Amino acid sequence: MIKYFGINRAIGFALLKRLWSVMASPITILLIASSLSKVEQGYYFTFASLLALQVFFEMGLATVISQFISHEFASLSWGKNGEIVGIEDNKNRVLNILGNSLKWYSVCSVLLIVLLSVTGFIFFKDEANYGVSWGLPWLLAVLGVSINLLIVPFYAVISGSGDVASVNFRSLIGGILGSLLGWGVLFLGGGLYAIPAVTFGNVIIAIIYLTKMKPLLITNGINFAKNTIPIKNPVSWRDEIWPMQWKIAVSWISGYFIFQLFVPVLFKFHGPVVAGQMGMTLSVVNALQVICLIWPNSRMPEYGKFVAKNNWTDLDNLFRKTLKRSLEVCSLIIIAFLILILVLKNFSNLGDRFLPTWQIVLLLLSMIGQLLVTNWAMYMRAHKQEPMMSLSFIGALLTGFSTLIFGYYFSSLGMILGFVLITFLYAIPTTYKLLKKFKLSNHY
Repeated sequence: MIKYFGINRAIGFALLKRLWSVMASPITILLIASSLSKVEQGYYFTFASLLALQVFFEMGLATVISQFISHEFASLSWGKNGEIVGIEDNKNRVLNILGNSLKWYSVCSVLLIVLLSVTGFIFFKDEANYGVSWGLPWLLAVLGVSINLLIVPFYAVISGSGDVASVNFRSLIGGILGSLLGWGVLFLGGGLYAIPAVTFGNVIIAIIYLTKMKPLLITNGINFAKNTIPIKNPVSWRDEIWPMQWKIAVSWISGYFIFQLFVPVLFKFHGPVVAGQMGMTLSVVNALQVICLIWPNSRMPEYGKFVAKNNWTDLDNLFRKTLKRSLEVCSLIIIAFLILILVLKNFSNLGDRFLPTWQIVLLLLSMIGQLLVTNWAMYMRAHKQEPMMSLSFIGALLTGFSTLIFGYYFSSLGMILGFVLITFLYAIPTTYKLLKKFKLSNHY
């Protein structure tokens, strides 16, 4: 069974993290339902959607870093305490990428604290009549996200090197600690403080891992960030990094309007109760989608190495097998989730915290379509290119317009129907056509 599904250490740890999420999700849902009112639940998930605005600060750089590092690490390896061992030119290029990335993320972290804090206060300032104390929890959540942003480039390098197993293991432990801290806060009546508690749980584990296992990576990265160190064949941010980054940035920012706009729009137009129902439902659907994407995410470094060697046959074989496994797992977990929802709707008050069943079915249908699109996009990005920019931008415009208009007039039903139609009538056919054209142009 393990061999059939292609489960290696990287996928194994990622699966364990998702398994923890699946096991922890019912506990989290129970605690939210028992500790938070329906109104507070709306605030809880609106917090999460607004915190996702961090994508405007990261600008997709982590994805670009991982892709470039995977090519450089074809002739490198890890030594003791996070030392990079191998050809000096490749080693310096890796550290050069890391150093410049640290500069970028340091500036973005400061901007995130200032701008995201202000955005939250502007968004929630007119909602005082709900009687929810949200100010300090919001500030703490923003602080946790900004600290996490500073850590991202280190893990992008580690992941790009092919050591996805370590990254996934750290994510597993961080997820466990974050959940435990969040549960503790909810159980003790801390309410919205559970959100920053979860974030800081992940940050604590991330910092501990780096300082214990990769101290030289931290030291060398900071050294390259602070000093202008002359190296042979340095990475040109303008000619190598930026051409791919700005395209991914557009795609990622577009992704915000596609995946994160539902809850805030419902909160503003229809109140926190329906926003909370949408948030609770999306939190489960998104978690299921992440499970389905474990396989392609863990194979990205291998995709990059095949591309670097122009090994198109092995690349396509691995991609097809990975996509098949991803779709198989997706089908199984969708069936399991629908059974659970039917049970909750008929035998528990918890069912009222979710959207109506048939709206959930439509969301899951769109999830399968988005899984196809994401796999195809990851395949193309493994070539150190971002051909999805235009399609993502148009998709974001369509989804944003649909969410605002149909959400305003038809609430959650309008949003979901619009999203399903855009996924199957626009996203899938246009992305598949682009993939076929991309392979003809780039494989030789």
